[in-house]
Amino acid sequence: IPSQAARNADVTEANWDLYRLFLVVARTGSVNRAANELGMSQPTLSRRLKELERYVGAPLFFRASSGVKLTPEGEDLRRSAGDILSAFDLFNRELRSRVGQRSSVVKISATEGLTKHWLLPRVKQLRSLNSRLRLELTSTMHQQSLATSDLDFVIRMGDPGESELIGKRVATVAFGIFASEEYLAAHPAPRSLAQLKDHDIIGLTEDFAGFRSERAGQMQLATQFFAATEGRNALRILPVASHFAAAAEGLGLAFLAVPFAQAERLVRVLPNETAFLNVWLLRRPESDLRKLTREVRRFLESEFVKSKSWFSGNQRPAHTPTRRKP
Repeated sequence: IPSQAARNADVTEANWDLYRLFLVVARTGSVNRAANELGMSQPTLSRRLKELERYVGAPLFFRASSGVKLTPEGEDLRRSAGDILSAFDLFNRELRSRVGQRSSVVKISATEGLTKHWLLPRVKQLRSLNSRLRLELTSTMHQQSLATSDLDFVIRMGDPGESELIGKRVATVAFGIFASEEYLAAHPAPRSLAQLKDHDIIGLTEDFAGFRSERAGQMQLATQFFAATEGRNALRILPVASHFAAAAEGLGLAFLAVPFAQAERLVRVLPNETAFLNVWLLRRPESDLRKLTREVRRFLESEFVKSKSWFSGNQRPAHTPTRRKP
């Protein structure tokens, strides 16, 4: 048989619900009417009321055939519990409002190239998913951390990084060597990887962190280009996204993502030489608790599947930006 302390502990754990039931009975003046309103049986409701009376240590109702009437202790409890539950209802409404505001925002971080050439062209379609959706996009080469920032998604090229994140490899982007027409008019295009060392090179080896892996060592193009960056004609420009602009200005050969460089109307040299880097769509495990975040994730995953040929460099974008002539 449970001890009195154990029974009191059981009541204490359920006291919020007991107060709610008590207030309905106090308002209706009838256990039967309250039970019908609450969708529970009259014996069950009567038992729960007796639990509350045991917990407070006093009778709360005078019971009669016509209904119930509050005792003095019941009147005190009605006033106190009513104030507490009103405050709790207000808290719940405010909490739902704040949570609702954040749940309507989806925050995405991606590299500058991915943002400009892949993500931004899909923003209109993303917004059409749901009229409540608010997008916040962060375009950066820095590998932003979902664990320490208020982001919903990171679209990351190369090593997926943090093990506490979940996600999937959604694309494989091709890399090649590009230059401007102006540069190639003054410097004949290399005919082999060995001739890269004779050209002006944009970037240094340490700028290409995504390729620092065992697999990168198996990519002849990446290996030879990085070796060329050790020469005297290498020009370091940060951030790496500026390599596109540097190549467009005729400053040398650049190691660039093929679809992005093609969109910038740069000329590819050694087109048979290609390196590859994986693209990952990462999120926190709990992010799917937000309905809008789930919708955006499904949309992004679907769009990556549709973009497979584009990322491989085999398909040019429908709308290619026109560079201004100097």
